[in-house]
Amino acid sequence: MKNRSLYLWVGIATGVLAILFPHFSPRFQLRMVTEIVIIALLVMTWKMMLNEGGLFSFGHAVYFGLGAYASVLGWLHVKGLSLMGGILLGGLVAGFIGFILAAFLVRMSGTYYALLTLAFNQLIWAIVWKWRTVTGGDDGLGKFPKPDLLGISMRDPIYFYYFSLGVVALCLFLCWYFTKTPLGNVVRSIKSNEERAKFIGFNVSASKLVFLAMLGFFAGISGALYAQFQELIGASSIDLVMSTHVIFMAFIGGVGHFWGPLLGSGIYVYLSEYLSHYTDRWELIFGIVVVILVLFAPQGILGIARKKK
Repeated sequence: MKNRSLYLWVGIATGVLAILFPHFSPRFQLRMVTEIVIIALLVMTWKMMLNEGGLFSFGHAVYFGLGAYASVLGWLHVKGLSLMGGILLGGLVAGFIGFILAAFLVRMSGTYYALLTLAFNQLIWAIVWKWRTVTGGDDGLGKFPKPDLLGISMRDPIYFYYFSLGVVALCLFLCWYFTKTPLGNVVRSIKSNEERAKFIGFNVSASKLVFLAMLGFFAGISGALYAQFQELIGASSIDLVMSTHVIFMAFIGGVGHFWGPLLGSGIYVYLSEYLSHYTDRWELIFGIVVVILVLFAPQGILGIARKKK
C-alpha cells in the first residue's frame, strides 16, 4: 500500500509538471519533452510485450514506422483527413499488420520469436526503402498537411505538445487498464507457464494474437504522432537501429516498472541531444552507459531505486 501511494503521488506530480511545463520552459526543451512523450508510448508497448507477454522483439520499429507511413500517406492522398483521423489510421494499419505478423509469431517463443521479429523488420524495411514511388525511399515523405484540431493550429508547438500529451496519456491508461483485465491476466499466465495455460483451457494463440495486435495499434499511434512532430518521415523510422534504440530505452528505465519507458525515453532523448553537440561518437558513449547499466543494474534505474527502499 505504501508503494502504491508513492506511485500515485509521483504520477500526480508528474502530471502537474507536464501540464505546467510549456509555461516555464524554453522552446527547444519543449520540443525535446514532446519527443520524449511520443517515444515513451512506443517504448511502453515493447516493455509490455516483454514484461507482460514474455516475448522479446528485435523488430518493434515495424509498427512504429508503418503507423507513421500510413498516417502520412493518408494526409497526402485522402482529402480532408483530420488530424485524429490520420492518427487513428496509423494505429489501425499498424494494428492490422501486427495481427497478420502475429499469425506467424504466436507459434514461436524465445530465441525463435526474437529472430523472426528481426526477419520481419528487415523484410518490411527493405520494402519501404525500395518502394520509392509510395514511400519516397531513403528521401522519405515530407510536406504533408498538419490539420487543425477543433480550429486550434497544431503548428504551434505548445498546442501540439498538449495534444500529444493527451493522446499518449489516454493510450498509457489503456495499456495499464489492459493489465487489470481478464485477458491481461491470461497473457501473464501464458508467460508464466504456457503449457499449464493450455491445459486449463485458455486459447493461447488467440490471446497472443489479440495482445500483439493491440501493441501494434498503440505503437502505430506513436508513429503517427512522431510523423507530425518531425514533419518528415523516412525509412530510418522502421530500421533495425530504431528497434535497437527502443530496447535500450526500455532497459534503461526498467522493464519491470510502469514508469520505466518514460524515464528511459527521457534519458535517451536528452543524452542524444546534448552529447551530439559535443561529439559525433555520442552513440559509442551511450552504448558504454547501457553496458554499465546492464552489468550493474539489470533492472534499470527504477530497479536501483526500488532496491534502496
